[in-house]
Amino acid sequence: MSFSEGLLVGGLLGTAYALLTASTTGPKRQQAIARYLNDLSESSTNVQQSAVQLQTASQNLSNELKTTAVTSLGGISDALQTFSFEAAPRIAQIEESVDRLTQNLKK
Repeated sequence: MSFSEGLLVGGLLGTAYALLTASTTGPKRQQAIARYLNDLSESSTNVQQSAVQLQTASQNLSNELKTTAVTSLGGISDALQTFSFEAAPRIAQIEESVDRLTQNLKK
């Protein structure tokens, strides 16, 4: 059962209970029922509007994440390539120093 159906069934059951247990009669009861049904209808409309807004916000967030992820991954990839290029000579120097130290320790 969907939320809308549950809301409708709950509203109908609540109305039936109110009719059976109400101490008022005639026009007052009719006014109370009319107010209740109007409130129920308004609440149902608000729920539907909120669901549409949630769906729209979810789609916007998904699109934004897709766009941001592609841009961010490109930037990260570029930064990693730059780091590798710049670090390669330094790593080579460190390896040479380690080799020299190892050779000096063996002597």
